[in-house]
Amino acid sequence: MTKFEDSESLEILINQAKNGDKQAFSDLYSTLYTPLFRFIKSRTGNHDKSLDICQEVFLKWYKSLDTYEIKMKPLSYLMMIGIRLIINESKKSGSVFLPEEAEEFVADENIVPADINFDLNLSFDKIKILFQDLTENQKNVVTMRYIADADTETIAEALEISLANVRKIESRAIQKIRELYILKYNNLESGI
Repeated sequence: MTKFEDSESLEILINQAKNGDKQAFSDLYSTLYTPLFRFIKSRTGNHDKSLDICQEVFLKWYKSLDTYEIKMKPLSYLMMIGIRLIINESKKSGSVFLPEEAEEFVADENIVPADINFDLNLSFDKIKILFQDLTENQKNVVTMRYIADADTETIAEALEISLANVRKIESRAIQKIRELYILKYNNLESGI
């Protein structure tokens, strides 16, 4: 179990921070910053912008700590804020997010994420190219799972969707990456 998944310890730190303990908030920051930064950086592709967004996420959380209630995992909450800030940032820069494919929200109970074999040994450049063809939800789910090392429950809470939908989106994203990899790279390497 990683530090950011130990909900009991995090809850104690949150309550201490709510009571004005600055060291407790510093400990929360230290514990949750890395997985949050990995997620945001993988979504923005820009180191400096990611630093700014992470700082803004923690600042928003700190300012609202008095009224913050522990209804979900803290990392889920921070990722949810991060997603909203990334969307706001993309709107400022003129990017448009299209609606997700409706079929992704139909849960397939037969899919077990543990059965998914995802080759993380691909070069980062190849993965980045393959990610361009994924939907926003697919990018978020795969990034949270494999880059931020979040569990299914954390992802579901952050994206405000069911556990079954997380599994479905993850499965489809991995399948799409496999298919794209075969099309884009195996054909190139075999000279087709």
